Amino acid sequence: MGPMVSEPSLQRYRKWYAKLLRLYPRQYRERFGEAMEQTFNDLYRERIKAERGLLTFVLWIFLETSAGIIRENATMLMRWSMKRGPTIFLRIVISGIAVAALAVCIFALPKAFAREAAKTPDTAWVIYLFLAAAYVMVLAFFVALYQAFKLLSYIDGDKAFSELSVRALGRIKYCAITISFVMVAGILGVMALTFGTGEDIAGQVAMGLVVTLASSVVATFTAVLQKQVQKAVDMKKEGLS
Repeated sequence: MGPMVSEPSLQRYRKWYAKLLRLYPRQYRERFGEAMEQTFNDLYRERIKAERGLLTFVLWIFLETSAGIIRENATMLMRWSMKRGPTIFLRIVISGIAVAALAVCIFALPKAFAREAAKTPDTAWVIYLFLAAAYVMVLAFFVALYQAFKLLSYIDGDKAFSELSVRALGRIKYCAITISFVMVAGILGVMALTFGTGEDIAGQVAMGLVVTLASSVVATFTAVLQKQVQKAVDMKKEGLS
């Protein structure tokens, strides 16, 4: 009579236990889930035959299984983090740079150029022309960041040596070239406007040269990397053909 009375409870607990097992990582669940359910069923029936406490047994099994779920998911997360840790860090860095650059564009640049324009109302249009050039460089910078983000996605998806990566590197290269070109034009413009005035523009020119040098280095590096990735893609195609 005891086992018959406990059969509905067994079915209910089995359903709950099966739902609990779904919280295991899929690979672990597919490998051990069925055996764990069978073990639970056998131990439950043994408890019934031995007329021992069932509630304590069920609570203990559920707590032990919950601890195992936490352990396995934590292990999986750690392995995933170790595998993709470098790209995750780079994604965070890129996101931080993008947020900082966006804040500068929204708040700092307009105010700074407006103050300069107010000093020389007659030639304010020149100041706003430089502002437009600054936003062109910022746009190229954001496009490069976006392409870098996509490149990290290709790396995570085992597509580092693919045409997608080649195109992303090419766009980063052209963005860096655009920034260099606009910056050089800006330097020449400042020098032309201040020629013969005696105004000290050494600081502005030095800052512009630093940006130009940095973007030129990026353009050169991505050009070399793009060429190497393209070679790897071509070799892969030749191997498949």
